[in-house]
Order: sequence, then structure tokens, then C-alpha cells
Amino acid sequence: MISYTYEAKKTLDDALMQLFAIVTMLRSPEGCPWDREQNYKNVATNLIDETYEYIDAVMSEDSDHMREEIGDVLLNAMMLLEMHEEHQDVNIVEALNDVCAKLIRRHPHVFSEAVANNSSEVLDLWNSIKVNVEGKKSQDEDFFSRVPRSLPKLEEAWEIQKQMRKVGFDWPDIQGVIDKVDEERRELLDAIAHRDEHPDHVEEELGDLLFAVVNLARYLKIHPSVALHRSNRKVRSRFNKLARLGNERGIPLSWEHVDALNALWEEIKDEERG
Repeated sequence: MISYTYEAKKTLDDALMQLFAIVTMLRSPEGCPWDREQNYKNVATNLIDETYEYIDAVMSEDSDHMREEIGDVLLNAMMLLEMHEEHQDVNIVEALNDVCAKLIRRHPHVFSEAVANNSSEVLDLWNSIKVNVEGKKSQDEDFFSRVPRSLPKLEEAWEIQKQMRKVGFDWPDIQGVIDKVDEERRELLDAIAHRDEHPDHVEEELGDLLFAVVNLARYLKIHPSVALHRSNRKVRSRFNKLARLGNERGIPLSWEHVDALNALWEEIKDEERG
């Protein structure tokens, strides 16, 4: 057993160090078997999950929930820091120094004499610094070598499109993006109409449509995963209301009652709009 008395801290420095100390104790030989078994991949996955839970709280504008979830995000970040300390494969102080130096280096419009009047100019400045100062260039045979292949596919499409934009390969205005979505939708419908002749073509065209929609999201500065996450939450909430109302009104969740269920669905949507 580890003897430790929790004490609510008053400053950010003290609170962060207490969290790090607790995580260190949990990972110690006298600590928790489950925490000791965790590896980088496990904790990084947990970090992603907790980030989405934090996004849920932000979307709900629930400050109590935000406080809890941002704490969980920090917990997993601290767990990764402790694991690197144990394995001595990353010097954490150097990592923090590196990111601080990078922030200063990439903000010469704040800490030096460079000028950036809007966010677009800031991005151009960052990209120039990454390539010309930091030497972060793509490999000759793969322009997208700096886009991790392990990314979820929505994120990979987003990053591919961002890389293309950096060299000016982008639509001049949003109408071109919208027209491209319409074009890909029509091509998908045509592929569906001929799916008996070319079944693989449907998958290809569906992928092209998804890629075009991700591009629209990028142009609107809306992350597609966050937008989809929001829609998933909305559908879950609506369908749970539908199931509850169906139970109250004696309408089973079944194909035989689909018309009545659709009417309930529209009722719920009208109520939300109201």
C-alpha cells in the first residue's frame, strides 16, 4: 500500500505536479496492476476517446462535464509523460523545450517583425517556416509522406487536402467545391444504376463523394470528424426519444410500424426546431 493524502491545490503548477505524482505512484511496482500494463498505444487511444468526450461536453455547453473531461485528457497526457520517463526514450524536459521553441519560431508575427494580418497569412507563414527553416519537406517520391497512413480515413483525407492547399492546389471559391460534391453525387447515382455490370465502381464513386464532402468541410473550416460526431450524438438522442415515445404510445420498433415511427421522428424534429 502507498501512503498518500490528497490535498486540493491552489495553483496550476502544484495541481499539475500532484497529478504527475499520482500517475507515477500508480505506475510504480507498488501501484495498480492495470495502470502498469498500459502501453503507449493503449494510452494514446484513451487520449483520443477522452478528447471526444470533452468535445461532447463542449457541444452540450456543460461546464461541469468540461472540467471533468479536460482533467481526463490531462490524465492520459501525464500517463504518456510518465511512461516516457520510465523508458528513458524521450526526455520530457527537452520535449517541452522543443514545443516552446517551435511556438516562438512559428509566430514571428507575434515575437518578431514579421507581419500576418489574418489567419490565412498566418498559415502561409507557418508553412514557409516548416519547409524553409525546419526542413520539413515531403519525400521526393511521395508528396504526402508527412501524412501518417495510420490516421482514421476522414482525418487522412483532411490532411491530404491540407497538403494540396499549401501549394495552391485548391478551389478559388466555395462554389467550385459545392459543384464537385454535386458532380460526385451524380457519378455515384450513375454507378448505382449500373452496379450489376460494375459492382466495384459503386465503392469507388462513394469514396470520391466522401472525399469531396471532406473537402467541403475543410473549405468551411469545419473538421469532418467533429461534424460527424455531432450528427451521431443528435441521431442517438432523437432515436432514444423515438424509442421512449414509441413505448409510451404502444408503437413497437419494427418494420411493420415504420410509418408510425417516421411520424414520431418528424414530431421529434419539429419539437427540437420549436
